[in-house]
Amino acid sequence: MPMCSFFMLKKMEIKVLHIVTAFPRSDDEDSMTPWLIALIQELERQGVENTVLAPSYKGLGNQTVFGIEVRRYRYFLRKWEDLTHDEATPVRLARKPWYLLWVPFMLSAGRRAVKKILKREHFDIVHIHWPIPMAFVGAPAFGKMPTILHFYTAETSIMRRFPIIKPFFRKYIRDADEVIALTSYGAKQAQSVYNRPIKIVPYGNIFSEKMPSVKFPESDRPKRILFVGRLVERKGVEYLVRAMPKILSEIDAELIVVGSGAILDELKSLAEKIGVGEKVHFTGLVPAEEKERYYKTCDVFVLPACIDRHGDTEGQGVVLLEALSYGKPLVASAVGGIVDLVKNEKTGLLVPEKDPDALADAITRILTDKELYIKLARDGYDFALKNFSLSAVGKSVVEIYERILNNRK
Repeated sequence: MPMCSFFMLKKMEIKVLHIVTAFPRSDDEDSMTPWLIALIQELERQGVENTVLAPSYKGLGNQTVFGIEVRRYRYFLRKWEDLTHDEATPVRLARKPWYLLWVPFMLSAGRRAVKKILKREHFDIVHIHWPIPMAFVGAPAFGKMPTILHFYTAETSIMRRFPIIKPFFRKYIRDADEVIALTSYGAKQAQSVYNRPIKIVPYGNIFSEKMPSVKFPESDRPKRILFVGRLVERKGVEYLVRAMPKILSEIDAELIVVGSGAILDELKSLAEKIGVGEKVHFTGLVPAEEKERYYKTCDVFVLPACIDRHGDTEGQGVVLLEALSYGKPLVASAVGGIVDLVKNEKTGLLVPEKDPDALADAITRILTDKELYIKLARDGYDFALKNFSLSAVGKSVVEIYERILNNRK
């Protein structure tokens, strides 16, 4: 291709249709997918025009949310149109199996919506998030325009629970112009369906070029251990609470748990039962400004994720990036996509899943070793700035878009 044509393409505005299982219903919603919002906003800043196609929720229509155009499609009676949004769909299906009856309606209605929108409007690329099952929804685009499949982690539990679906999605993975995965773990899951090259595109976060100052915690107050996230089984907070007695036998500390979820009451009862109720503080959901304060004032951030009873686990852990952006050292379980970010003894400490003793030892070690504390915080920040900044992630996606369009010329 002549060089002038290449630069003309780079300057051309790219219009993308994003097909998703759920998208925030308002600017005030505490979204389960803040990283998706951040990615699309970053793509807008880099010159991409984006439209999101998502299922409706109890009759909800088209919207603009966080400055992003969202098209909703109806698929069921208003009162019961709640398969998505309230919680991750795989979790809902596991808790309430009768919702499987809703799935064919959502998928077939979505497929009709894609046909309709592609007939009426022009898009350069169709970007399908959560390809299992949303590749079925985006199927009308295959062969007609460039398509991208974007794997996260939820697909893992779906494939484990319903292995019969793998052959149906093999064709979509084979025929897509590009396949993206959030992590190396997600890439392996996609390749278990059809083995092809997969580009890793992680979550992104905003990092300043100047790192926040790193201060070893003062000795005249309890050390502050922080967890932020939804209180569901796969986050592994139970094991962090169970680690507290051993931690408290070594140092004065307190655990702050920011977030809410289905097992909140269970965790509160557990803390009381094992005698650490006064040292474990559950804040519930908090405003962004308050969450920022918790990040700034904590001494170590912990993500004790695990593989839950449904085979689901953590994707990458956007909260790890948030903690690093405040200059905090990390302790996390070696599961899912966490290992792409937390490199043991380099950017944080990794421990086996579901192991309170290992968690306690790692947390105590960081909070009593000043040299290690500062090293992990600084090296973790540098690694994240280079590989996980929002601008770098957005640039990576735009480059994929441009390469696909170049190949179609």
